[in-house]
Formats: sequence, structure tokens, C-alpha cells
Amino acid sequence: MQYLTTVLASSAGIFALLAASWLYARKTRPDLSATVRLGMHLFVPCLSFQAILDSRLTASAFATAAGATAIQIGCGVLVGLAAIRLAGWRDRSEYLLPVAFVNAANLPFPLLLAIYGPDGLSIGVVCFTVTNVAIYSLGIVLVHGKGQMRRALAEPALWATAAAGVLRLAGVRLPEPVLAPIRLAAAAAIPLMLVLFGDSLARTRLCALRPALVITAARYVGGALALLVILPLLKPTGLLRTVLVLYALLPPAMINVVLVRSAGRDDEGVAGAVLLGTLLALVIIPLVLALVR
Repeated sequence: MQYLTTVLASSAGIFALLAASWLYARKTRPDLSATVRLGMHLFVPCLSFQAILDSRLTASAFATAAGATAIQIGCGVLVGLAAIRLAGWRDRSEYLLPVAFVNAANLPFPLLLAIYGPDGLSIGVVCFTVTNVAIYSLGIVLVHGKGQMRRALAEPALWATAAAGVLRLAGVRLPEPVLAPIRLAAAAAIPLMLVLFGDSLARTRLCALRPALVITAARYVGGALALLVILPLLKPTGLLRTVLVLYALLPPAMINVVLVRSAGRDDEGVAGAVLLGTLLALVIIPLVLALVR
């Protein structure tokens, strides 16, 4: 009962902040482009670094989380291909992105930290890192025909995660004066991510309803298929299992809209799927966290 209360209270607080930032962005239309860069180049890397450094994640759990994320992305691509074929859409490979690539940071990070602490968040950081690399390689191949691996490898969060992993393996403990500003920046990352995500949602419209419905359904079918592979194959247990189930059932990421738009393709269906999937997540995420233990 106490666990359920914690899940519901944490979910309510996080979604309330998300709703408040959405309302503010709808009314004021602020320009947060510089804030987005600051968040992704400073605050999120600090959060990733601290989460890995403070966690008790084993090498085996790290490998399982990375492998499960790769399986989830692969199942998403397969289900997306089937959905596009069944819907009779040709040359719409951009619709594969929201089926394969989930919101791996803005929504799950605040919940994982609030409910499970650094151990839960560190698993999420691994899933986020794999997803991020895949988006800028496979994702860009799907819409452009060629990847941008250099861009993926330039992401500060990737190197912050790697640096923290090396320090843990080497048994090096950084002095508190070095860790203090990192912890401070990491603490700011969570509310900042929610505010930025609310701002992004406020700029999204549900226009192309049929593609949005098909893509959203495919996203969750792909997640369910991934779990049918991951759970018996990798056999995760405890907190690792809970986080991997959550990640398989997350909504599409907003970065999918950005990539499709940058490729000069029609982004209305993708944007609609992100919005619709996020609305469904208001119900699905608390249920998953409450029921899967």
C-alpha cells in the first residue's frame, strides 16, 4: 500500500508540473531554444554522471539494460514496418521513428528518481544512452538514408555516462568539492526536463488523426512484443525488470518530430502520435509502476 501511495503521489506531482509548463507555454510562447541546449549539454550530463556514480548497478545489469533497449528498438522497427504496410502507406519510413524511439528521459527520469532513487535512475540512464545513439544512427538512416554517428557520439550525456562508469570500475571516489556542483546541476535537471517537455507538447497539434492512431497503437504493440522477447530471454528481476517494462511501454519521443521535420517530411502524423502517446502515458505509466514489481 505504501509503495502504491508513493507511485501515485510521485506521478501526480510530476504530471502536475508537466501540465503547468504546458499551460504556461500555451499562453506565453517562450523561446526556450537556448535553455534546451543548456539542459542537454550541462544538466542532463550531470544527472547521468551522478546516477551512474551513485548507483549499485552491476556490469551484468548494465549489459541487460542495454540489450533490452536494443531489442525494444528492433521490435519497434519491425512492428512499424508491418503497420505501414497494412495501412497502405508507401515511402513513409518517418512513421517508423515514433514506433521505435521512446521518450527515454523527460518522462521516466523524474519518476525513476522519485520512486526508486539512484539505482532506478541509473538503469534509465543506460536505456536513454542506447536510445540516443540509435536515434542519431538508425533513426536518421530511416529518414535521410544515412546516419550521423558523429553527432550521436558528440552527445555530452553519452560521455558523462561513460566517464562515471570508468570511475566506478576503477574504484575512484571523487572529492566532495568536485561532486557538489555536479549534484547541484543534476538536481536542476529533473524539473527543467519536465518544463521543456511541457513546452514542446504545447507546440504540438493532433492534426493527422488516422496516422497518429496507427502509430500510437504500433508503439504499444511493439513494446508488448519486445517484452515477450526480453523477459524470457534476458530474465531481468527486481528493479531492473520493472524499469525495462516501463521503458518498453513509454510514449514516442519529441525528438522524432524534430528529425522528421529536419528531413523535410510531413511531421503531422508523428507529432500527433507523440501527443496522443503522451496523453495515454498519463494512465499507462502509473499503472505499470504500480502493478509491475
